[in-house]
Amino acid sequence: MKTRGIAGALLAAGLLVAGAGCDPAWAEAQFIEVVAGGGENDGGAAADAFIDGRLVDMVAGRDGVLRVLTEQKDVLTLWAVRDGQLGKVTVPDLKADYISQVAAGPGDTVYAAMWNGDGGVWQIKADGSVAQKVGIDRDTYRGDRKPAADGAAVAGAYVRYLHGVAVTADDRLYFAEERIEPVTHQLVRTVQDGKLKTVLGRDLTGLTERQWRSARTTTGFPAETPGPQIAVENGLNDPLALGPDGTLYAAPGRRSVVAVRPNGLAHEVIGNTGGGYDEDAEPPEEPFLDRGPAKKARVNLTGTGSARLGQSNASLVTDADGDLYLTSVHSESDFLPDSFAWTGDVTDTQRELLERSKKQRRGDTEILRVRKDGSLSTVAGHADAVAVQGEWIYLARAFTDVDNNPRVIVVRTEVVG
Repeated sequence: MKTRGIAGALLAAGLLVAGAGCDPAWAEAQFIEVVAGGGENDGGAAADAFIDGRLVDMVAGRDGVLRVLTEQKDVLTLWAVRDGQLGKVTVPDLKADYISQVAAGPGDTVYAAMWNGDGGVWQIKADGSVAQKVGIDRDTYRGDRKPAADGAAVAGAYVRYLHGVAVTADDRLYFAEERIEPVTHQLVRTVQDGKLKTVLGRDLTGLTERQWRSARTTTGFPAETPGPQIAVENGLNDPLALGPDGTLYAAPGRRSVVAVRPNGLAHEVIGNTGGGYDEDAEPPEEPFLDRGPAKKARVNLTGTGSARLGQSNASLVTDADGDLYLTSVHSESDFLPDSFAWTGDVTDTQRELLERSKKQRRGDTEILRVRKDGSLSTVAGHADAVAVQGEWIYLARAFTDVDNNPRVIVVRTEVVG
């Protein structure tokens, strides 16, 4: 096994407390365990191995494996944490800068939505090979370059600029497709019986703003509005997630999350874009504390946008109970309370990397949870991506090491409540 960087660092156990401002007492901080990226070994035990590259996304696979995607020198790498061991494969056929979202697919696969290049949805297998599931090959496509209408066969359809993806366990795809006429907007679509079907977003082609202004994600819409009657106006990433009951979640334009139930009717989950509440939700005081109705809360999803160099993609995921988790920029002008600092039994090397990564952060991020009953809590802070598996919340943090190389460290904390 090879080591590098802080070579020969002793694996002496220590206690980490790294927060904003003064160091809090142990009991006031959030207990974490280092999962991967906390050392200088090349493979082997994940907690003591390095994860190189710019963080692109993190996914909890349906096979129980945690996967982290990074980019370094234009090469996409898929890292896998399996039974505490870290492995990796390169994915040479996809350009990391064009990935808008990654989602868990059936078995050991993940799916990537692409906002540029050939676009479409691509399946990434465990060995790093890829296959296009939706979209075109720019070099061989000879059809007209008009967006495909509902009812069109997905095979050969001109579907290109995609800003989000979600996949069911039986391989049914959902994706957010960009349109540019008369304004930039999106349609969240699925494939049913081999044909395209829109579940959220109104096709604005040929319409004037007056015709869609009563139902739009930027300013709000009446609850129980059919999803295809709502204008989804934005050119940013639109991360998607699926609940265990079949509810589709979408986060258009960073500032809200919309849910579409299996009956096709939509409502806003978080964002208060319609301005129906005069007061925001309660500020976060400690992890998992109820902050009131999520609908009252403002939100600003992290990492989204078409110019993503240096940024990871926003996280929007659900757990087995149907609770929703997302990464958001902390809305307060001050830092998160010390109760959101990370503490735990760590090695000297892990401590150094965690403290270094914390010092590099510009502003605070928070991991929000929206329960099925609509209540909001901030479950963790200081992370760039989140994944949930069983009773654990996984948090990924991007940073640069002493040699100015991009790195990722992953920790986990136990779900409460």
